[in-house]
Amino acid sequence: MKESESYEHFIKVETLREEVQRTAAAHRLQQTLDALSFAERCHAGQKRKGPARLPYIIHPLTMASHAISLGLLEDDLLAAILLHDTCEDCGILPEELPVHPAAREAVRLLSFSVLPGEERAAAKKRYFAQIPANRIAAVTKLLDRCNNLSYMVYGFSKEKMLDYIDETKRYVIPILQYAKEHYREYGNALFLINYQMCSLLNSIQVLLERSL
Repeated sequence: MKESESYEHFIKVETLREEVQRTAAAHRLQQTLDALSFAERCHAGQKRKGPARLPYIIHPLTMASHAISLGLLEDDLLAAILLHDTCEDCGILPEELPVHPAAREAVRLLSFSVLPGEERAAAKKRYFAQIPANRIAAVTKLLDRCNNLSYMVYGFSKEKMLDYIDETKRYVIPILQYAKEHYREYGNALFLINYQMCSLLNSIQVLLERSL
C-alpha cells in the first residue's frame, strides 16, 4: 500500500469536508462556510510536502475537524483554521479573506515571512513571538502543530523530523503553556492538545533515536 493510500485510508478529504460543512451549517457558522469554500479554491491542485503527495486541503480540514471534536465551535476560530495557510502559500492578502477582522488578523499573524535584510532564524523568532497574545492565532498554531507532528512520518526526512521536534519544544510548547495560563476557557481542549502533542513528540523522538 502506498503512503498516500495508507494515510487516506483513515482520513478522507470528502469525509472531513462533510463533517466541517455539516457542523458549520448546524451552528450557523457563516464565516466557516465561506472560509471552507475559499480555502478549497485557494489550495486547489496543491499537495502537501513529501512523497505521500496528499491534497493540501486535507491539512486545514483535519485541523478544523480536530477543533470541532474538541468542542471549539467558534466561527472566527474555525474560519482562521481553514484559512491559516492561504496568505503564506497562495499569495492572498489578509484583507482579501472573506471573514471578519478577528479571523483575518489571526491569519496575518500565522503567515510566516522574512523581512528584507532579516535572517531566517530572526524571522522565525519574531514570528513565534507574535502568536501567543492572539487567542485565535495561538489555538490555531497548536492545532496546526499537532497535525504536522502526526503527518511527519509521511512527509519528513529524519533530519527534518529532528529539526521540527526541536522547533516545537523551543517555540510551540511555550505557546501552549501561555494558552493554558491565559485562555482558561479552553482548559479541556488544551489539556487534550497538550497530551497529544507531548505523546507524539516523545514517541517520535524515541523511535528516531533508536534508528540513528
